[in-house]
Amino acid sequence: MAAAMWLGRYRRKTLLIDGGHQRNLPAARSHGYLTQDGATPADILSAARKDVARYPTVTTLEGAVAEIAATDDGFVAQIDGVEHRARRILFATGVEDSFPDVPGFDGLYGKSVFHCPCCDGYEARDKDVVAIGWGEHVAGYSLDLLDWGARVTVLTNGERWEGDGACSTALRRHRVEVSEEPIREFTTADDEMRGVTLASGRFVPAALAFFSIAHVPRTSLARQLGCRLDDDGYISTDEHGATSITGVYAAGDVTPGEQLVQVAAAQGAVAGIACAMSLRGEDAPEGTPPPGPDPEKEIEGAAPDPPKL
Repeated sequence: MAAAMWLGRYRRKTLLIDGGHQRNLPAARSHGYLTQDGATPADILSAARKDVARYPTVTTLEGAVAEIAATDDGFVAQIDGVEHRARRILFATGVEDSFPDVPGFDGLYGKSVFHCPCCDGYEARDKDVVAIGWGEHVAGYSLDLLDWGARVTVLTNGERWEGDGACSTALRRHRVEVSEEPIREFTTADDEMRGVTLASGRFVPAALAFFSIAHVPRTSLARQLGCRLDDDGYISTDEHGATSITGVYAAGDVTPGEQLVQVAAAQGAVAGIACAMSLRGEDAPEGTPPPGPDPEKEIEGAAPDPPKL
């Protein structure tokens, strides 16, 4: 959205493809975004769509890109059986989270169950919380929660705990219990979480639950174009959002770094501006004003004025 808005402000003809998979849309509130703290993600999304709609050179299309390929003069994307051609591509495809297999999860996700301690940890202040996951990284994840939670319990939901001795020692030092027992259900009262009931019937008190199983960046389209990925599978970019493929940009959670909505918006602005500026000196599509000249090429190629006599 931010990239499309800035492309619109540069009067570039832009097609925004909205696949409708906004990662934080189920959350009851969004936190930490200056001027938007506590707003619902749905309200932020609605306001963003209105902002983008103000720019006549930007068109939004709901759908999914089935495939994408490079051509002699740019790129072509297949969307619902229709070809769309473009000179530049900007990926903001985000990541896909793996959710815990626990009865009642869907009704609590975004209300009492979260994936991001940074985003929602403050709401866990001085409360008992559980961290659901079994990978080695969950040790650090659960210790992060001690910034807010009064007590943290790690639940692997029947999976084998993969943390090594150092992880287990650190957790014991901070009185973080690890239980490999399967989870029977989230226990609620008056639509609020009260805890987690394990298969044995044991009740673990918790006001909130956090989970960290896996999140995979959506890079299938970027891989079709041959974009370089980092060791964790994210699209590698430079400081302007440019990928390893000329004319292709990326921003947001699909790139390395902090996964926060305000960071994604900032990256989108940077990449959108860079993308718009990269079109300087090229012919404009029909119905849009021509881009300005490329200042660097104009200045480098200009002969100096003759000295005045």
